Parts: sequence; C-alpha cells; structure tokens
Amino acid sequence: MSPPQKKKPPVDHDAAKAAFEKLLPRFEQIPRDSLQSPNTSVDAAAIVALGIARELTAPEARARFELLPKELFDIAALDDLEAAALAAWYAATSLLSAHAQGTEAKLPVALVDDATTLKTRMLKVGDYHFDPATPTGREIADIRVGTGYRDLAQDLARLARIYRAEKKQLENDKVHYTADDAARADELSHRILEELSASRSTEQALWAERVQRAFALLLGLYGEVTTTAAWIRRKEGGAAPYPSLVTAGRAARKARSEGAAEEPPPGGGDPTNG
Repeated sequence: MSPPQKKKPPVDHDAAKAAFEKLLPRFEQIPRDSLQSPNTSVDAAAIVALGIARELTAPEARARFELLPKELFDIAALDDLEAAALAAWYAATSLLSAHAQGTEAKLPVALVDDATTLKTRMLKVGDYHFDPATPTGREIADIRVGTGYRDLAQDLARLARIYRAEKKQLENDKVHYTADDAARADELSHRILEELSASRSTEQALWAERVQRAFALLLGLYGEVTTTAAWIRRKEGGAAPYPSLVTAGRAARKARSEGAAEEPPPGGGDPTNG
C-alpha cells in the first residue's frame, strides 16, 4: 500500500447526503454523554479520511486486508470508512449552511441602531485623540473594519477598554467625550452576545450534534483501519504514517484563517487514531 495521498479527492454532494442518511441510525446509537465538540475542521478532516479510504479500498490494497482473520479485523470497518467520511463532510457543511442561514438578522432593530450609533461616536473620539501611527490609533483603525453583529459586540468591548485605559486623556475633552460611553458599550456588547446566543436555531443545534456523532464514528473507523494498515505496511521501508484527522483539520483551519491555500498535511501525527 502506498503512503497517504496528498491531493484532496472530490466530494459528490448527493453521494455524501446519501451516506449521511444511511448512517444516521448508527449515529443516533452513539451515547450522548460520550460526545465531544470537535476541536478541528471536520469537513477538512473528512476529506483526508476520504482520500485514505479510497486508497485502501482499491482492489490490491483491500486484498491485503482480506488476508487477516476475521477475529483480528472486521473488513466492514474498511468498507464503511468512505461512507463515514462522506457523512461527516455532509454534516459539517450542513452545519456551516445552518450558521450562514441563522437568525442573526433578527436582532432587535433598536439594539442594533443603538450599538452602531455608539460605535460610530466612540470611533470619532478615538480618531480625534489618537494618531493612526500610535498603538491605540492602530487598534482604532482595526476596530473600524469589523462587520456583522458579533464583530459589533466585540468592537464595543474593545472601545470600552480603550476608553478606560485612556481615561485621563479623554476626560479632559468636554466636547466629544461622553463619560458613560464605556459602560454603555459594555452593556450593549453583552446584550448583543446574549441575543445571538438565544437566537441559535434549533437546526443549528441539531446539526452541531450530528457533526459530533458523525465525527465520533469516523474517528473510530479511521483509527481501526489505519492502525491495521500501518501494521500491514510495517515492513515497507519509508512508509509514511497515516495523518491524524484532528491535526489535519486544525492545519486546514489555520490555513483558512491566514488566507493561505488549504492543504492538509499528507503525513505526521499519530498513525493509530484520529
């Protein structure tokens, strides 16, 4: 068997949906108290697992698994790995869609107007008092580019901190500065975050749990299959270890956050589990 593939395999949405629906009863059998929120990008991790599943189910590779006694390895784990990867990818992308179509737009209009007005006023005070070349001026500039309700809440909290840190300078301004704006910014920031939390839709919660279940199954199958594959390949000199799915997903998430081209690592990590 050759080392894990570097190139990401294509994903057919309909096939992924079918795999998810087929495995859904199996997901639902996983005890709720055993579920954990994946600290990785599940969609990227699933792509890595999918590539390895397709490699290991190729006729020549599969034939080597079939040589093992059933008492030592259940070939069903290998046969189910591709479907589990597709299902995990489908669950993860469905959760992203649920978030994108979430209820942020339903925040109270008065709250959004108050928060936006306050942010604009506090930014003007910051622009008036702090040169863009100073650390505080640069932070003011960074706050200005925030978009969306969650950014608005965070921006108000940051402005409140600036107001408190620079109070001695600002309180001498009797024209632009309002003393209670920092407290008001904290209040509105907290209210926005509370509203966003409360508005989390039932669909989002449902898909979040489905992601946990799908990834739990994928990790179990992937660990079983790659541990066995590593043993089969143990005498092959220079054989690369199978990558950790968690590590691969984190690498992809980091690449996304940095705007880099996403390319999960082809090797490294623990070859025995996700």
